[in-house]
Amino acid sequence: MENIMNNLFKIIFLLSFVLSFNTIAQKTDVRVEIYDLKEDVKKLQSENQKLSNDLTTSIVKYENRILDLGAKIEDLRFEINVLKRIVEQYRNGVSSSSTTTPSSSSSQNSTSTEENISEKSESKPKYQSSSQCSATTKKGTRCSRSARSNGLCWQHGG
Repeated sequence: MENIMNNLFKIIFLLSFVLSFNTIAQKTDVRVEIYDLKEDVKKLQSENQKLSNDLTTSIVKYENRILDLGAKIEDLRFEINVLKRIVEQYRNGVSSSSTTTPSSSSSQNSTSTEENISEKSESKPKYQSSSQCSATTKKGTRCSRSARSNGLCWQHGG
């Protein structure tokens, strides 16, 4: 009976030893998984930051492009108005030339039209709302140099 008890005690001891060893192995597996998950989170945070920076850069580029296009639209509107005035002056000149002598009236009208054209052209702003270069730097910010007539500075192709 004592022998049976002794054997039973040994079996229980071995069983508890095997179970505790299995538990230690499971804890190690869980720790490895936790470490891997933390590394994945770091990678995702890094990718997220890069994408966020790329998005900010793109937004700045497109905002600058929109400003540049807005300035060009205003420039074209101004030119359209100048051309409308020239056409109107020409029409008025043609109708008034029918009542006066053709040679004197047309030369007078062409002179006044040319004067008006030169006055309008001189007062016409060149990209009035974007005297700053419209190019984007490597940092993703707008270039701070003065722009030439094409909207870019000397370094960016102006």
